[in-house]
Amino acid sequence: MPIRLVTTVLFLSTAATSVWAAPMSADEKAAFQQQCMGDFTTFCGDLTPEDGPGTQACFEKNMAKLSTGCREAIQSFKQAKRG
Repeated sequence: MPIRLVTTVLFLSTAATSVWAAPMSADEKAAFQQQCMGDFTTFCGDLTPEDGPGTQACFEKNMAKLSTGCREAIQSFKQAKRG
């Protein structure tokens, strides 16, 4: 498995636990990983494999370009944390 893919998978497992600064359930984490891995590689692949403000800003900046599944996973998570 190429190093870049391994790095991306490791990043997403970390990012999924702390995206937008709130803990995720196991189901939310799995949905985020499944839906957003390709989007991270496409739009944020130049970032280092660690979660942080840069990664979150990248997803926000590219929200309109993200796949429908990734946008829905992010929005669902954000909405659940508000209510």
